[in-house]
Amino acid sequence: MSRRLTGLILVTALTACGPNEPDDYPEQLSEWELMEISDGPDGSRQLVLAGDVVPYELATPLFSDYAQKLRTIRFPEDAPARYREDEPLAFPPGTVISKTFYYPRHADGSLQLTASTAAGVGDHSLDLSDTALIETRLLVRESDGWTALPYVWNAEQNEATLRIQGDIRPLAGMDETGQTHAFHYLVPNRNECGSCHITDERSGKLRLIGPTARQLNAVFEHRNGASTQLQHWAEQGWLTGLPDDPDSIPSVPVWGPSATDRTEERARAWLDINCGHCHRPDGPADNSGLFLHAAETSMARLGRCKPPVAAGRGTGGNRFSLQPGAPEQSILYHRIASTEPDVMMPELGRSLVQQEALTLISRWIAELPGACP
Repeated sequence: MSRRLTGLILVTALTACGPNEPDDYPEQLSEWELMEISDGPDGSRQLVLAGDVVPYELATPLFSDYAQKLRTIRFPEDAPARYREDEPLAFPPGTVISKTFYYPRHADGSLQLTASTAAGVGDHSLDLSDTALIETRLLVRESDGWTALPYVWNAEQNEATLRIQGDIRPLAGMDETGQTHAFHYLVPNRNECGSCHITDERSGKLRLIGPTARQLNAVFEHRNGASTQLQHWAEQGWLTGLPDDPDSIPSVPVWGPSATDRTEERARAWLDINCGHCHRPDGPADNSGLFLHAAETSMARLGRCKPPVAAGRGTGGNRFSLQPGAPEQSILYHRIASTEPDVMMPELGRSLVQQEALTLISRWIAELPGACP
Protein backbone atom coordinates (compact mmCIF):
# COMPACT_ATOMS: atom_id res chain seq x y z
CA MET A 1 0.00 0.00 0.00
CA SER A 2 1.30 3.45 -0.89
CA ARG A 3 2.37 5.66 1.98
CA ARG A 4 2.15 9.02 0.20
CA LEU A 5 2.08 11.75 2.79
CA THR A 6 0.14 14.45 0.92
CA GLY A 7 -2.15 15.58 3.72
CA LEU A 8 -1.32 12.52 5.84
CA ILE A 9 0.09 12.72 9.36
CA LEU A 10 1.81 9.64 10.69
CA VAL A 11 1.31 9.04 14.40
CA THR A 12 3.64 6.12 14.94
CA ALA A 13 5.50 6.19 18.26
CA LEU A 14 9.17 6.95 17.55
CA THR A 15 12.54 6.79 19.17
CA ALA A 16 14.89 9.77 18.83
CA CYS A 17 16.24 8.57 15.50
CA GLY A 18 13.78 6.19 13.96
CA PRO A 19 10.58 4.21 14.42
CA ASN A 20 10.20 1.70 17.24
CA GLU A 21 9.23 -0.91 14.64
CA PRO A 22 10.84 -0.76 11.18
CA ASP A 23 7.76 -2.55 9.80
CA ASP A 24 5.73 0.61 10.48
CA TYR A 25 7.35 2.12 7.39
CA PRO A 26 7.58 0.92 3.78
CA GLU A 27 10.43 -1.50 3.19
CA GLN A 28 10.94 -0.23 -0.36
CA LEU A 29 11.60 3.39 -1.31
CA SER A 30 9.28 3.11 -4.32
CA GLU A 31 6.29 2.80 -1.97
CA TRP A 32 6.72 6.44 -0.98
CA GLU A 33 6.11 7.46 -4.61
CA LEU A 34 8.69 10.26 -4.41
CA MET A 35 10.67 9.14 -7.47
CA GLU A 36 10.71 6.35 -10.00
CA ILE A 37 12.98 4.64 -12.50
CA SER A 38 11.67 5.12 -16.03
CA ASP A 39 12.86 4.82 -19.62
CA GLY A 40 14.05 8.04 -21.25
CA PRO A 41 13.24 9.04 -24.85
CA ASP A 42 16.58 7.65 -25.99
CA GLY A 43 16.08 4.35 -24.20
CA SER A 44 18.26 5.26 -21.21
CA ARG A 45 17.07 4.59 -17.66
CA GLN A 46 16.24 7.73 -15.70
CA LEU A 47 15.56 8.52 -12.06
CA VAL A 48 12.60 10.90 -12.27
CA LEU A 49 10.88 12.86 -9.50
CA ALA A 50 7.13 12.70 -8.93
CA GLY A 51 5.23 15.79 -10.05
CA ASP A 52 4.49 17.02 -6.52
CA VAL A 53 8.08 16.61 -5.31
CA VAL A 54 10.14 19.82 -5.20
CA PRO A 55 13.93 19.73 -5.74
CA TYR A 56 16.03 22.18 -3.76
CA GLU A 57 19.69 23.11 -3.23
CA LEU A 58 21.81 24.35 -0.35
CA ALA A 59 24.12 27.26 -1.09
CA THR A 60 26.99 25.63 0.84
CA PRO A 61 26.33 21.87 1.17
CA LEU A 62 27.57 19.30 3.66
CA PHE A 63 30.54 17.21 2.50
CA SER A 64 29.96 13.45 2.24
CA ASP A 65 32.98 11.84 0.57
CA TYR A 66 32.36 13.74 -2.68
CA ALA A 67 28.92 12.19 -3.13
CA GLN A 68 26.56 14.39 -5.14
CA LYS A 69 23.09 14.90 -3.64
CA LEU A 70 19.63 15.25 -5.07
CA ARG A 71 17.54 17.00 -2.41
CA THR A 72 13.75 17.12 -2.49
CA ILE A 73 10.74 18.10 -0.38
CA ARG A 74 7.15 16.96 -0.59
CA PHE A 75 5.01 19.56 1.14
CA PRO A 76 1.70 18.37 2.61
CA GLU A 77 -1.35 19.83 0.92
CA ASP A 78 -2.51 23.20 2.32
CA ALA A 79 0.07 23.13 5.12
CA PRO A 80 3.02 25.44 4.28
CA ALA A 81 6.35 25.72 6.07
CA ARG A 82 7.00 28.76 8.27
CA TYR A 83 9.96 31.12 7.85
CA ARG A 84 12.49 31.34 10.69
CA GLU A 85 15.59 33.51 10.50
CA ASP A 86 18.23 31.69 12.53
CA GLU A 87 16.87 28.14 12.74
CA PRO A 88 15.80 25.67 10.06
CA LEU A 89 12.41 26.46 8.57
CA ALA A 90 9.45 25.08 10.52
CA PHE A 91 7.88 22.33 8.40
CA PRO A 92 4.42 20.93 9.19
CA PRO A 93 3.60 17.29 9.96
CA GLY A 94 3.35 15.33 6.75
CA THR A 95 6.47 16.87 5.18
CA VAL A 96 8.87 14.38 3.59
CA ILE A 97 12.43 15.49 2.84
CA SER A 98 14.67 13.23 0.77
CA LYS A 99 18.37 13.29 0.00
CA THR A 100 19.69 10.88 -2.64
CA PHE A 101 23.45 10.31 -2.60
CA TYR A 102 25.01 9.38 -5.92
CA TYR A 103 28.27 9.49 -7.89
CA PRO A 104 28.73 10.34 -11.57
CA ARG A 105 30.75 7.72 -13.45
CA HIS A 106 33.81 8.12 -15.66
CA ALA A 107 33.70 6.61 -19.15
CA ASP A 108 35.34 3.44 -17.80
CA GLY A 109 32.58 3.07 -15.17
CA SER A 110 34.67 4.19 -12.19
CA LEU A 111 33.20 6.71 -9.75
CA GLN A 112 33.97 10.41 -10.15
CA LEU A 113 35.14 12.13 -6.97
CA THR A 114 34.48 15.73 -7.94
CA ALA A 115 33.67 18.78 -5.87
CA SER A 116 29.97 19.62 -5.68
CA THR A 117 28.83 22.89 -7.18
CA ALA A 118 25.30 24.10 -6.53
CA ALA A 119 23.92 24.40 -10.05
CA GLY A 120 20.18 24.79 -9.94
CA VAL A 121 16.91 23.26 -8.89
CA GLY A 122 15.30 22.19 -12.15
CA ASP A 123 13.53 18.89 -12.76
CA HIS A 124 16.63 17.00 -11.63
CA SER A 125 16.24 13.69 -13.44
CA LEU A 126 19.34 11.50 -13.26
CA ASP A 127 20.64 9.47 -16.20
CA LEU A 128 21.54 6.09 -14.70
CA SER A 129 23.82 5.17 -17.59
CA ASP A 130 26.50 7.38 -16.04
CA THR A 131 25.30 7.58 -12.43
CA ALA A 132 25.74 5.27 -9.43
CA LEU A 133 22.95 5.57 -6.86
CA ILE A 134 24.14 4.80 -3.30
CA GLU A 135 21.40 5.66 -0.82
CA THR A 136 18.35 7.84 -0.25
CA ARG A 137 17.72 9.20 3.24
CA LEU A 138 14.25 10.35 4.24
CA LEU A 139 13.38 12.76 7.01
CA VAL A 140 9.69 12.41 7.81
CA ARG A 141 7.91 15.05 9.90
CA GLU A 142 5.61 13.29 12.34
CA SER A 143 3.19 14.95 14.75
CA ASP A 144 5.82 14.70 17.51
CA GLY A 145 8.99 15.42 15.51
CA TRP A 146 11.23 14.07 12.76
CA THR A 147 12.29 10.52 12.07
CA ALA A 148 15.14 9.42 9.78
CA LEU A 149 14.90 6.47 7.38
CA PRO A 150 17.90 5.33 5.27
CA TYR A 151 17.20 3.40 2.04
CA VAL A 152 20.11 1.68 0.24
CA TRP A 153 20.00 1.17 -3.55
CA ASN A 154 20.52 -2.32 -4.95
CA ALA A 155 23.09 -3.35 -7.53
CA GLU A 156 20.47 -3.30 -10.29
CA GLN A 157 19.76 0.35 -9.51
CA ASN A 158 16.00 -0.15 -9.64
CA GLU A 159 15.03 -0.14 -5.95
CA ALA A 160 16.24 0.97 -2.53
CA THR A 161 15.54 -0.96 0.68
CA LEU A 162 15.16 0.36 4.24
CA ARG A 163 18.27 -0.28 6.36
CA ILE A 164 17.51 0.83 9.92
CA GLN A 165 20.81 -0.74 11.07
CA GLY A 166 22.82 1.23 8.51
CA ASP A 167 25.40 -0.10 6.10
CA ILE A 168 29.06 0.23 5.14
CA ARG A 169 29.89 0.09 1.44
CA PRO A 170 33.46 -0.22 0.16
CA LEU A 171 33.87 2.14 -2.79
CA ALA A 172 36.67 3.47 -4.97
CA GLY A 173 36.77 6.49 -7.22
CA MET A 174 39.07 8.79 -9.15
CA ASP A 175 39.50 12.47 -8.33
CA GLU A 176 40.11 15.32 -10.75
CA THR A 177 43.87 14.82 -10.61
CA GLY A 178 43.58 11.18 -11.73
CA GLN A 179 44.34 9.75 -8.30
CA THR A 180 42.28 6.75 -7.17
CA HIS A 181 40.91 6.62 -3.63
CA ALA A 182 39.45 3.55 -1.92
CA PHE A 183 37.17 4.35 0.99
CA HIS A 184 34.30 3.04 3.09
CA TYR A 185 31.02 4.84 2.56
CA LEU A 186 28.88 4.91 5.71
CA VAL A 187 25.08 4.69 5.67
CA PRO A 188 24.21 5.80 9.23
CA ASN A 189 22.20 3.64 11.60
CA ARG A 190 19.46 5.01 13.85
CA ASN A 191 21.92 6.11 16.56
CA GLU A 192 24.45 7.66 14.17
CA CYS A 193 21.82 9.83 12.51
CA GLY A 194 21.05 11.29 15.94
CA SER A 195 24.70 12.16 16.54
CA CYS A 196 24.30 14.89 13.92
CA HIS A 197 20.57 15.65 13.89
CA ILE A 198 20.05 15.85 17.66
CA THR A 199 21.42 19.38 17.75
CA ASP A 200 19.80 20.20 21.10
CA GLU A 201 20.64 17.60 23.73
CA ARG A 202 18.05 19.01 26.11
CA SER A 203 15.19 17.97 23.82
CA GLY A 204 16.80 14.80 22.49
CA LYS A 205 14.82 15.11 19.27
CA LEU A 206 15.97 15.13 15.67
CA ARG A 207 16.21 18.55 14.08
CA LEU A 208 16.93 19.67 10.53
CA ILE A 209 20.37 21.00 9.61
CA GLY A 210 20.39 22.13 5.98
CA PRO A 211 17.08 23.85 5.08
CA THR A 212 17.71 27.21 6.76
CA ALA A 213 16.87 30.65 5.41
CA ARG A 214 20.55 31.48 4.81
CA GLN A 215 21.12 28.25 2.87
CA LEU A 216 17.99 28.66 0.72
CA ASN A 217 18.37 32.39 0.08
CA ALA A 218 20.30 32.13 -3.17
CA VAL A 219 19.13 32.62 -6.74
CA PHE A 220 18.82 29.35 -8.65
CA GLU A 221 17.14 28.24 -11.82
CA HIS A 222 13.97 26.29 -11.09
CA ARG A 223 10.92 24.97 -12.89
CA ASN A 224 9.28 28.39 -13.12
CA GLY A 225 12.32 30.55 -13.87
CA ALA A 226 14.97 32.04 -11.59
CA SER A 227 14.57 33.49 -8.10
CA THR A 228 15.63 32.63 -4.59
CA GLN A 229 14.17 29.36 -3.40
CA LEU A 230 12.49 31.17 -0.51
CA GLN A 231 10.74 33.54 -2.89
CA HIS A 232 9.70 30.67 -5.14
CA TRP A 233 8.29 28.68 -2.23
CA ALA A 234 6.37 31.71 -0.94
CA GLU A 235 4.91 32.34 -4.41
CA GLN A 236 3.79 28.70 -4.63
CA GLY A 237 2.13 28.84 -1.20
CA TRP A 238 4.65 26.45 0.36
CA LEU A 239 6.14 29.04 2.76
CA THR A 240 4.62 31.71 5.01
CA GLY A 241 6.17 34.56 6.99
CA LEU A 242 8.84 35.54 4.46
CA PRO A 243 10.00 39.13 5.24
CA ASP A 244 8.99 41.80 2.76
CA ASP A 245 12.54 43.19 2.73
CA PRO A 246 14.81 40.71 0.90
CA ASP A 247 17.90 42.38 2.38
CA SER A 248 16.80 41.36 5.88
CA ILE A 249 17.04 37.66 5.02
CA PRO A 250 20.41 36.09 5.91
CA SER A 251 22.45 34.38 3.20
CA VAL A 252 25.70 32.55 2.64
CA PRO A 253 27.88 32.41 -0.51
CA VAL A 254 27.10 29.75 -3.08
CA TRP A 255 29.80 27.10 -2.75
CA GLY A 256 32.46 27.19 -5.43
CA PRO A 257 35.57 25.04 -4.98
CA SER A 258 37.81 27.52 -6.81
CA ALA A 259 36.31 30.76 -5.45
CA THR A 260 38.82 33.05 -3.74
CA ASP A 261 36.57 35.97 -2.71
CA ARG A 262 34.68 36.41 0.58
CA THR A 263 37.06 34.01 2.33
CA GLU A 264 35.72 34.52 5.86
CA GLU A 265 32.07 34.19 4.80
CA ARG A 266 32.80 31.03 2.84
CA ALA A 267 34.83 29.50 5.68
CA ARG A 268 32.15 30.29 8.25
CA ALA A 269 29.42 28.86 5.99
CA TRP A 270 31.40 25.62 5.55
CA LEU A 271 32.05 25.33 9.29
CA ASP A 272 28.39 25.99 10.06
CA ILE A 273 26.97 23.25 7.82
CA ASN A 274 29.70 20.68 8.56
CA CYS A 275 30.45 21.36 12.22
CA GLY A 276 27.93 23.83 13.66
CA HIS A 277 25.22 21.26 14.42
CA CYS A 278 27.50 19.85 17.16
CA HIS A 279 29.66 22.85 18.02
CA ARG A 280 26.96 25.12 19.39
CA PRO A 281 25.92 26.07 22.95
CA ASP A 282 23.17 23.43 23.13
CA GLY A 283 24.84 20.82 20.92
CA PRO A 284 26.69 17.56 21.62
CA ALA A 285 30.11 19.30 21.53
CA ASP A 286 29.16 22.19 23.83
CA ASN A 287 31.67 21.03 26.47
CA SER A 288 34.50 21.82 24.04
CA GLY A 289 33.80 25.56 24.30
CA LEU A 290 34.37 25.74 20.53
CA PHE A 291 31.29 27.11 18.77
CA LEU A 292 31.24 27.01 14.97
CA HIS A 293 27.58 27.69 14.19
CA ALA A 294 26.60 30.67 12.03
CA ALA A 295 25.23 32.79 14.89
CA GLU A 296 28.54 32.87 16.79
CA THR A 297 30.25 36.27 16.75
CA SER A 298 33.07 35.86 19.29
CA MET A 299 36.41 35.01 17.67
CA ALA A 300 37.52 33.51 21.00
CA ARG A 301 34.63 31.01 20.95
CA LEU A 302 35.35 30.38 17.28
CA GLY A 303 38.77 29.18 18.38
CA ARG A 304 41.12 32.16 18.00
CA CYS A 305 43.98 31.55 20.46
CA LYS A 306 41.72 29.07 22.32
CA PRO A 307 43.50 26.13 23.97
CA PRO A 308 41.70 22.77 23.86
CA VAL A 309 39.58 21.66 26.82
CA ALA A 310 41.29 18.26 26.73
CA ALA A 311 44.65 17.60 25.10
CA GLY A 312 45.25 14.43 23.12
CA ARG A 313 46.00 13.10 19.66
CA GLY A 314 43.31 15.33 18.23
CA THR A 315 45.45 18.41 18.87
CA GLY A 316 48.33 17.20 16.71
CA GLY A 317 50.61 18.80 19.31
CA ASN A 318 49.20 22.25 18.55
CA ARG A 319 48.31 24.75 21.28
CA PHE A 320 45.30 26.59 19.86
CA SER A 321 42.21 25.82 17.82
CA LEU A 322 43.05 28.77 15.54
CA GLN A 323 46.58 30.16 15.41
CA PRO A 324 46.30 33.38 13.32
CA GLY A 325 48.57 33.28 10.30
CA ALA A 326 49.55 29.64 10.91
CA PRO A 327 47.04 27.10 9.54
CA GLU A 328 49.23 24.05 10.02
CA GLN A 329 49.75 25.00 13.68
CA SER A 330 45.99 25.18 14.27
CA ILE A 331 44.03 22.29 15.80
CA LEU A 332 41.01 23.01 13.58
CA TYR A 333 43.09 22.60 10.42
CA HIS A 334 44.77 19.46 11.77
CA ARG A 335 41.45 17.73 12.45
CA ILE A 336 39.86 18.67 9.12
CA ALA A 337 42.99 17.40 7.34
CA SER A 338 42.95 14.03 9.11
CA THR A 339 41.19 10.75 8.25
CA GLU A 340 42.15 9.00 11.50
CA PRO A 341 38.97 7.96 13.36
CA ASP A 342 40.01 9.44 16.72
CA VAL A 343 41.35 12.67 15.22
CA MET A 344 39.27 13.74 12.24
CA MET A 345 36.43 16.21 12.33
CA PRO A 346 33.67 15.93 11.38
CA GLU A 347 33.92 12.49 12.94
CA LEU A 348 31.04 10.93 10.98
CA GLY A 349 29.91 11.02 7.38
CA ARG A 350 33.30 11.01 5.70
CA SER A 351 36.32 8.82 5.07
CA LEU A 352 38.09 11.29 2.76
CA VAL A 353 39.46 14.81 3.15
CA GLN A 354 37.62 17.57 1.31
CA GLN A 355 40.71 19.18 -0.19
CA GLU A 356 38.85 22.26 -1.46
CA ALA A 357 37.50 22.98 2.02
CA LEU A 358 40.92 22.41 3.58
CA THR A 359 42.37 25.00 1.19
CA LEU A 360 39.60 27.44 2.13
CA ILE A 361 40.06 26.97 5.88
CA SER A 362 43.82 27.31 5.47
CA ARG A 363 43.40 30.60 3.61
CA TRP A 364 40.99 31.92 6.26
CA ILE A 365 43.35 31.11 9.15
CA ALA A 366 46.34 32.53 7.27
CA GLU A 367 44.45 35.82 6.84
CA LEU A 368 43.45 36.14 10.52
CA PRO A 369 45.19 39.17 12.07
CA GLY A 370 47.24 39.25 15.26
CA ALA A 371 49.08 36.54 17.14
CA CYS A 372 48.51 34.30 20.15
CA PRO A 373 50.51 34.85 23.34
